[in-house]
Amino acid sequence: MQLARLVGKLEQEESLDPAVDALVGAVNQVLPPGEIKDILHGKFLGHALHPLLVTLPIGMNVGALLLDLTGGKSSRRAAQRLVGAAVLLVGPTAAAGLADWSELGSDNRPKRVGLVHAGANVVATGFFAASWLARRRGRHGTGAALALAGSAGLSVGGYLGGHLAYSEAVAVNRNADRTPTPEDWEDVAAAGDLGDGMLRAEAAGQPVLLGRHGGALFAMGAVCSHLGGALDEGEVVDDEGGCVVCPLHGSHFRLSDASVARGPATAPVLAYDVRQVGDRIQVRARA
Repeated sequence: MQLARLVGKLEQEESLDPAVDALVGAVNQVLPPGEIKDILHGKFLGHALHPLLVTLPIGMNVGALLLDLTGGKSSRRAAQRLVGAAVLLVGPTAAAGLADWSELGSDNRPKRVGLVHAGANVVATGFFAASWLARRRGRHGTGAALALAGSAGLSVGGYLGGHLAYSEAVAVNRNADRTPTPEDWEDVAAAGDLGDGMLRAEAAGQPVLLGRHGGALFAMGAVCSHLGGALDEGEVVDDEGGCVVCPLHGSHFRLSDASVARGPATAPVLAYDVRQVGDRIQVRARA
């Protein structure tokens, strides 16, 4: 409970905002929206890449510590290699985390936590890098002690990362608990209400986005899977045969199947079949 209070205070620490804003600006300048950033977000996986990458350096460093404690002299070379490999993997892991962190919207609370999370991991990486150098010079005892110190920073970073993932729901699909219903056609709007723009309606209790593009009707879930943006407040563009663009962070969702064409979103929104019967628009969840 005390840890939760401390993190709560960290979320309110406005003195971190200048550093947050400066780093967000730097990340977005180096990694503008596009294919490379989408890879770092994990669009090709269908979920965030950063949590997957994190397990690699953590596992290697923990393995090295275990060898230090139980392996004896014969395991020194293996422990050194594990620590070295872990340090090399920090770069892509951090890049994926920064890509996600830079797209967290206008609320700085999770960004403040993310900044300290990154700082703790930088400190930990410094200790592990020093550990590798000490081992390389034959000072294996010093290397083991430095790795043990690095694990303390790793623990702080890991706790804050867990807070971001499980308390702040960073990189979590905001539509994960939405049931794809109705199974049968349901009347949701009058065709005259739609016109040539977009309209937010409701089907079986779910918010649905209706619209026209190139004279054809389309329908999809109305809530962006990234941070819950209202897609009906976005716009339709001609990219990839037509996409709805989230007004918050620019995620693109294809009109054809509601899949992600461009991040930071990694999960699709709900897909619907749509038709017009007389002057009424009907939808049903797509299987």
